[in-house]
Amino acid sequence: MTQARSIDAAANGYVRHRFVRALCASFVVGAVFGIVAIVAGASISTVLQGDWATVALLPLGFLLVFLLFAVPVALFVTLGGAIVDILHRRLVALATFIVSFAGVFVLGASVLYSALSLTGFDVTLPAGDAIWFGMFGAIATLISYQLMRASWWQLTASAENFRAVRGWRPAPWRLFTSFRRYLGLPSFLSYVGKKRRMVTLLYFGVAVLNLGLLMILMLPIFIGSEGDPQYPQSNPYILYTTLGGLLLLNLIGAGGVLARMADQRTTKLYQNVREWDARAPIIFLRAFDQDDERLKARGGDPFARWPAGVGSSRTLDEILLEHGSPYGPVIAIGDPRDPTPPLGAARVFVEGVGDEWQSVVRGLAGASKAVVMCPNHGEGVQWELDLIAQAGGRLQTIFLASPELDRAATLTLFARLVPDMPAIPEEQLAIAAYSHRGEWRVLTTKRLSLESYSAALNTALQVQFGLAGEPLKRPARA
Repeated sequence: MTQARSIDAAANGYVRHRFVRALCASFVVGAVFGIVAIVAGASISTVLQGDWATVALLPLGFLLVFLLFAVPVALFVTLGGAIVDILHRRLVALATFIVSFAGVFVLGASVLYSALSLTGFDVTLPAGDAIWFGMFGAIATLISYQLMRASWWQLTASAENFRAVRGWRPAPWRLFTSFRRYLGLPSFLSYVGKKRRMVTLLYFGVAVLNLGLLMILMLPIFIGSEGDPQYPQSNPYILYTTLGGLLLLNLIGAGGVLARMADQRTTKLYQNVREWDARAPIIFLRAFDQDDERLKARGGDPFARWPAGVGSSRTLDEILLEHGSPYGPVIAIGDPRDPTPPLGAARVFVEGVGDEWQSVVRGLAGASKAVVMCPNHGEGVQWELDLIAQAGGRLQTIFLASPELDRAATLTLFARLVPDMPAIPEEQLAIAAYSHRGEWRVLTTKRLSLESYSAALNTALQVQFGLAGEPLKRPARA
């Protein structure tokens, strides 16, 4: 009998879980960037002063900084993150909830205290200090509130829903892979097998420019410390200038430019995925017109969606690359009308006219680990549906609802694809269907969004192939 269940409980935690990841990445990137900035600043100062004897020793200084500071920070972050991942999710959530719950009350009280000082009820705190103290308290209270909501969801969510939102995690001993993730870099970078150094640096540049959470949290402190005799005048000035520069670069779109450069380079590299990844592929079948359909994050509140990457819209291509690449190289047939592939599945362009593409699809599907299909009523899609039906269950298939179809059209398609299609409640939409051990399962949601598609795809992949993914497999040399 076909089972149906809602994934709304998982989707509801998506935005706040990503917010926590963005917050953690901001602090990690801040630590790494801080070390780089201090070394760079000291080096520039030495050169400007003309102290050439010290300049000659700079390479040795770089090495010492790397060994004494950069390496320990990276190990601390990586090993600390591995320990957190090993601990039970509810234990971590409970500790976070207690701290963030206390933070909401303590920091909220600081905002109230600052407000009372500004209105004349308390003259022990000068007005200038009350402003920056209240600003810091307000920002920190909002962050603590988001942490509290995220930890409460993690504490109460089922293991299946939590894993659907968390997604793939590398093994604890994969230190470089884990460190990239803690920097907030995309998971699919772990499965770009060649020439990814420049891509990693570009995405790190995006992460540095997107230190928004850390910047808005620290900005009131630096404003308040300016002119304070406790602090050397140079340090607040440098920090204030650095923060202001990062904010300005964000405002003029430098982060977006770097992100596009990183995406374009990743896309170019991923087109050759079969040269360095011999795992059975994950095939993405869809109508070409769906390539530009972007999905928005609709959960959480504006503050939770504000950090870069949390509220950004994404295509199904990008979602599948992020969550499918740990299981196998993601491949799709390219649109002959548009030879420039988007970020997502590696494109296979079929030369010639006629039905040559059908034999290519047939060969790819036969060698695949899984087929992810987003069906609609197009002629080519109908042929692909017939191909899957003729396979008689030999293909591991995940069907995703097409975003441009209405509820009735999607249900009609799913009824054709899924044996004994169950009745779907009126307030729910079918979003995914897959078979596991001969039993079909249908996932439903209240609305089609970035978070519901991500949770649905992760659920299907994890049920069919587990949580660990599959390591890269190099092609045999001729």
